[in-house]
Amino acid sequence: MPARHPIIYALSGLLVLVSSAVRADEPLWRDAPKVQQRPSARLAPDLRASARRVILDRGAFAKTMRRMGNSTSSLELPLPGGGSSTFTLRPSGVIPPGLASRYPELKSMRGEDARGRRVRVDMGPDGIGAAVSDPAGDWFVRPEAPTDPGVASADRYHEIVRRSAGRKRAHAENMEGMAATGTNEPSRPRMDTGVYRTFRIAMTATPSYTKSHGGTRAQALQGIVTAVNRINRIYERDFGVHLVLAEDNDKLVFTPNHTDPFVDLDPNDESYDREMALRNVEVVARTLGEDAFDVGHLLDARRDSGIVGSVGTTCTRWTGKSEDRELAKAAGMTGSAKPFGDPFHVDFIAHELGHQFGASHTFNGCTRNQWAAGTALEPGSGSTVMGYAGLCGAYDLQSQSDDYFHGVSIEEVGAWLAGPGGACAPTEPARVRTPWLDTEGWQRPMTVPARTAFQLAGIAQFAEPDAQLSYTFEQMDLGDFQFDTTLADRGTGPLFRSRKPNADGTQTFPAMAVLLGIEPADRGDTLPTSDRRLRFRMTVRDERQGLRSPAVYADRTVRVVDTGRAFAITAPAQSATLRRGNRRIVRWDTADTVKAPIACPSVRIDLSVDGGSTFLETPLARQVPNEGQARVQIPADVAASTDARVRVACADGRFFALSPRIQVR
Repeated sequence: MPARHPIIYALSGLLVLVSSAVRADEPLWRDAPKVQQRPSARLAPDLRASARRVILDRGAFAKTMRRMGNSTSSLELPLPGGGSSTFTLRPSGVIPPGLASRYPELKSMRGEDARGRRVRVDMGPDGIGAAVSDPAGDWFVRPEAPTDPGVASADRYHEIVRRSAGRKRAHAENMEGMAATGTNEPSRPRMDTGVYRTFRIAMTATPSYTKSHGGTRAQALQGIVTAVNRINRIYERDFGVHLVLAEDNDKLVFTPNHTDPFVDLDPNDESYDREMALRNVEVVARTLGEDAFDVGHLLDARRDSGIVGSVGTTCTRWTGKSEDRELAKAAGMTGSAKPFGDPFHVDFIAHELGHQFGASHTFNGCTRNQWAAGTALEPGSGSTVMGYAGLCGAYDLQSQSDDYFHGVSIEEVGAWLAGPGGACAPTEPARVRTPWLDTEGWQRPMTVPARTAFQLAGIAQFAEPDAQLSYTFEQMDLGDFQFDTTLADRGTGPLFRSRKPNADGTQTFPAMAVLLGIEPADRGDTLPTSDRRLRFRMTVRDERQGLRSPAVYADRTVRVVDTGRAFAITAPAQSATLRRGNRRIVRWDTADTVKAPIACPSVRIDLSVDGGSTFLETPLARQVPNEGQARVQIPADVAASTDARVRVACADGRFFALSPRIQVR
């Protein structure tokens, strides 16, 4: 038997793909001896030298690729801690038929296992790229460095990264001279109609991008396919938009030994980004023709960059006039010195494409010249795709954008696609039943006291029986630009950052992480301190893949009444001890919440013994008069704790107060 040439993968808590098509006597993977971490052009900063590594048998991998057709496949995935799980995969729809026939070595799939883990998988000359989502978060496997096509026996190392490895370089879009973004008009709520659209995307690769992926056209296409497959996970779920590569997209992949239509543009010039985007309009029109695509974008690797001609360009044909290039559907580009992985795909490409699909910036701090007054609904840098997470220094809420769009972005894109921006894309109705949002009672504002935490809850009904619904609650109040990095109530503007979608349909404001001191106060969340009305949007997504069921949303108003003081617990105090089996008096400042307009006549008292993460199923007291004190019984069988907390909440759950850390003995 000829010698096998292995491909090395590293495992750091990530699922790694194994095909069930390989016979038992031809294992696809085997454990690799630990090796010293070696430098790589792609190496992620959080890849540990101690990570588990496995070897991919290249011969078995080649057979797997040949056996994998264009229909459903079953793939076995070994789990990091041992064992495995079988994933059912289907084509992702990223590679069109003609392109697939010319490049049979490229595969793009999506799927899930019986436990609901979701995966996007791409395979090609450089091995396997996978993005896995499970309840613990998102994980990625990708080639650590491109394969040298001239060295057939070279081992290929793969790096495994967490989403926390964000962009930290000081790159911000230079949109000066291009069309302005945003308006001063507040957004208006709209329920989505469940329309699903498919856009043909023309992705241009400069020679520098192709070289960064190994130098061949197939390798660059693998990088492009991986990027589009990853972006589809977000766009399909949030917008009801599916991206498929243009049929002749390979003609837009320029190799280092190919004529470079961008060679005369200098990356050291201040106008480089702009000129690249505008040149791309000409290149795509000349190479493919305006009828062959619906949106175009350029990928480059010469420097960190990103720009679009204007906000909202999909379906907009170029007139052929130089002065109209900014409005054309191919006037967009993204660049990075390391054009790989989730930071590049989400923070860079998905962001710039978001502009082309009609979305403006959402951050309310950071840089004034990129501020969009009509959509600046995220404190500081923001954290969603159209924010600037990782680019804003002291304004940064985190180092990388989360992989979802803010509710206002979903609204903006929906409005653009309902008009000229969606006119060229074929549409079809959602394949599954769209959830119905139960908003009974939302017509009246929910009234809460100032300086006090509160909670929003919602429910979606009549969804599919196996729907995997997630919820976000985001503030929708515009205001002046946030000049101070410390967040404060100025009477207008956002007080609360966006939080990642969760499955339970509730959200506290501030978030529990802030209330418990895990996150700093007054950075992404701060309490309202004035009489005002706050508007929140509940967005509901179905997290299953490929269902063609875009997000739906509804708005609710919260009225804040300043009574002069906070609803707050005064006893037990910091470090107090509660004795199991004994009775104890709990005291709180009612802050005039009994009378109208707050009108909270009774409260509920709960106990947590895990620092506030969860509370006992049975409350210490329920429907207690809101008079400022109550005697409660500490359960005899409750676990002892040095990190316990008491919670006093209005009986209907609107608002609440937490005690400092106490003990239970």
